[in-house]
Amino acid sequence: MELRVVVIGGGIGGLTAAVAFARRGIRAEIYEQAPELREVGAGVGLWPNAFRALAPLGLAEQVRGLTPRPKGFGFRRTDGKWLLYQPMDVAEKRWGTSFVSVHRAELQQLLASQVDRATLHLGHRCSGFAQEKGRILVRFDGEGEVEADLLVGADGVHSVVRSQLLGPARLSYRGYRVARGLTEAGSVPLPADAWETWGRGARFGLGPISGERLIWYACWNARLGADGDDHTKERMLERFGAWLDPIPAVIEATQDFSLCNDIYDSWPTRSWAKGPIALVGDAVHPMTPDLAQGACQAIVDGAALASCIAEATDVGTGLRAYQKRRAGNAALTTLTARFSASIGQLKGRRTSALRDFAFGALPPWFQLRQLDLIVGRA
Repeated sequence: MELRVVVIGGGIGGLTAAVAFARRGIRAEIYEQAPELREVGAGVGLWPNAFRALAPLGLAEQVRGLTPRPKGFGFRRTDGKWLLYQPMDVAEKRWGTSFVSVHRAELQQLLASQVDRATLHLGHRCSGFAQEKGRILVRFDGEGEVEADLLVGADGVHSVVRSQLLGPARLSYRGYRVARGLTEAGSVPLPADAWETWGRGARFGLGPISGERLIWYACWNARLGADGDDHTKERMLERFGAWLDPIPAVIEATQDFSLCNDIYDSWPTRSWAKGPIALVGDAVHPMTPDLAQGACQAIVDGAALASCIAEATDVGTGLRAYQKRRAGNAALTTLTARFSASIGQLKGRRTSALRDFAFGALPPWFQLRQLDLIVGRA
């Protein structure tokens, strides 16, 4: 199928879509508003559903090579006691591959290396689009316009494409903030496992990545519009300095505390495409980070979109297949992540203790079965 595909957004979802189209012999032009693909962000978690989508693109092993494999993953109390622990061998046997953490910039650079550099247009901010006589005219601030047969909106939570296509996402503040960071190489001994610690109204997670570094994230309950300087090193040590090792050392070893966001999500939408225009990633299903599925879902979206388009007789048929394939799983993931956030951010002494007791009493196989619904079985 000869198509002019234009992808708005050079993040993980947009780049995955472009790579997947290229693997199918379809050229996709990528337009990213940033002037360069800089080392922005800390870490992302990748689950087996992402690796399953990357495998046909020939990228699963390359992505695994970006980071060390932890021995296991799980949840702990602030005193260090495990509430749940899953050895990675068990996960790999069940799902065919494991969970890993990677630096977002390294993943983005790897994906970008797989596309023709001539198709990657930086410094192009999309201002909207128009449909005229069966074609799409995509417009850019001060950069003219381009024609497309298929327009892919991969431009994030505040997507320009989505806003014009379906209206802005109706975002709901989930009552907490997340700070993310990265330790300097060799500054903290690397733990063998990746884990998240639950306190009262606060959580702290970490995992090893390349270069003898740790990525970490910290969550705490906060009013919307609360103190914007509540994520300094001093404030972080006030919250988490008495938690289990190596959390205090991780905070001390972090230089940049600029990455902090209020957390929103949106009720799942049934509309993923309209006419010859489709959405992927946060542009269609903004979700909380509580299942480490944001990047995973974007990867799966991009790969599925290219597959459905390449296998269809026309764009409309392909987009209907794409929506049917992805909408249910993404909706379930969004709502499950929201529920997980509400449990993890419990603040009351009794409710937190009850949560920890109940969660710790669950058999490991039950936890794996719940994740099956999100990541699928091998």
